[in-house]
Amino acid sequence: MKARRLVLTDEAIEDIARRGRVLAHARGRAFALDWSDAFLDWLEGCAARGAQLGTAHPVHTAFRTFGYRRQATVLAEFADDELRIVRVYFAGQDWTQ
Repeated sequence: MKARRLVLTDEAIEDIARRGRVLAHARGRAFALDWSDAFLDWLEGCAARGAQLGTAHPVHTAFRTFGYRRQATVLAEFADDELRIVRVYFAGQDWTQ
């Protein structure tokens, strides 16, 4: 396993920011910031450890999905030197958008 650099697409950044706004409204700004920090730290750890997590797409094998504490589903692409987070989906979200 080789350490990878974590890369977030613009869509993934917006997904995380949107979740932060929902959490800030429901639980407060401090909780939303703590959750976002913990999630990003976890993704950094995944990239640093270099493991290929999750389930591979049957056709596009570079794409994988994996979960974060039953709170989010991550769509990622594993390259030789980077872990690219493509999208982040949350419970109740329409996956077609």
